[in-house]
Amino acid sequence: MLTYSDRNFTSGTEGVIAIDKIGNKVLFLDPTTYVVTRSLDGFASRVHELLISEDHTKAFVPIYGDGIHGENPHPGHLIAVIDLKDKRHIGDFSTSPYEAPHCMRWGSERRLYCICENSGVVLEMNANTGAIEHVLEVGSNKGHRIEVLPDGSKLYAEAEEDAFISVIDLQARKRSKKISLPSELDGLAMSPDGATVVVVDGKKPVLYTIDTGGDEVSGQVALAHHEKAAQIARYSPSGEFLVVTSHEEPRGTILAGDLSNQRSITLGEGPMDMAFLPDSMMVLIANQNDGTVCVVDLREAEVLRTVHLGAGIETLSFY
Repeated sequence: MLTYSDRNFTSGTEGVIAIDKIGNKVLFLDPTTYVVTRSLDGFASRVHELLISEDHTKAFVPIYGDGIHGENPHPGHLIAVIDLKDKRHIGDFSTSPYEAPHCMRWGSERRLYCICENSGVVLEMNANTGAIEHVLEVGSNKGHRIEVLPDGSKLYAEAEEDAFISVIDLQARKRSKKISLPSELDGLAMSPDGATVVVVDGKKPVLYTIDTGGDEVSGQVALAHHEKAAQIARYSPSGEFLVVTSHEEPRGTILAGDLSNQRSITLGEGPMDMAFLPDSMMVLIANQNDGTVCVVDLREAEVLRTVHLGAGIETLSFY
């Protein structure tokens, strides 16, 4: 029986933290007006992705490098640690010799997992000291996104061009299964109860589902409103909605938690990641290519307002 944990489905009312990848800044926003209340800079190039601590006191921000996937000539090897109460950069964890830290997730017992894109490994790190305690191979020379079951027993990893998902047994700390898929991949999401992993096709507007009980592909869903492949998929903390965006077109889709009833929303240029309000009825979606964030009513599938923020926010979170 999987137990629910909200450690990887963060929300809150204290504030919003936003990762301005294009401007290489970390922004703090008022959680109601979305006005910037503080801006942090001086980071190595370039801030990318975000994870909030379970007690909502810290944020962890990977320093990915100055490029993009496949073209990252100066890969980073740091994770910036941000104090959410004082709104300041208080230090860095090192991932060296592993390069281009990207997606992060929490496991059980405060284990911090980070996939390093250029090295094809997942690091298990001490969340207090940043020490690398274990290095987990994903069966590829690259890495992109990860998800961890709520009970902390398994981790799922995708590596973009590789048409498979690696399943890592976190107790044995080794790959237990390779799940083959028809195409290269570009995104990953897990339902809050841990029963389903959603995989985003990297070439066409299609989602695949994996039943985590048997780690088998259980279904395929065509994104009816998208012309191009999507990238980001996120479940709301309540599990009622799955929201999907495509960086290649100003389009998003809101699906019911069971992946039925698709509704389209028009977004800004280069939509990326998102932050759910505590009631899971609203979401903020960052449009990286035009420096805006859309405020979206999920039940009505309506963009209520568009806020100009930063140079190009990739991801953000309430805390």
